[in-house]
Amino acid sequence: MKIYSAAESDSAYFENRGNYIYLRYKDYSAIDIDEAKVHAKIVINLCNGVRLPFIIDGLNTDSKFTKQARDFFTSYKPLLRVRSAQAYLINTVLNRFLFRFFIKFHNPIGPIKAFSNLGDAEKWIKQFKPKDLG
Repeated sequence: MKIYSAAESDSAYFENRGNYIYLRYKDYSAIDIDEAKVHAKIVINLCNGVRLPFIIDGLNTDSKFTKQARDFFTSYKPLLRVRSAQAYLINTVLNRFLFRFFIKFHNPIGPIKAFSNLGDAEKWIKQFKPKDLG
């Protein structure tokens, strides 16, 4: 796997892997609206004018998001413009419950699906080809 560019915030690691953005939250992270804005800026920069699918890795992590942060991630137009689909990696009962709750009450734009391993998520996102936003 080739990493084209990478970044880190106080609560997450970000990588542009060519055909998708990989995001892994640090364990016990608390993401509020200010941190959500930092994340948006990082991924928009990593996308570099290309619309890409995202893989959000939450395996074996415990991260908390404020309502403002969740709302921001589902409504911030510049972020929505660069994100074509979202694959979430989750493996705990609590995270699966939170994922279902998130989808039900936040109506994410674009395809979204949960997986228990990276390989399956990568297979699924291959259908979402990078697109130049030019």
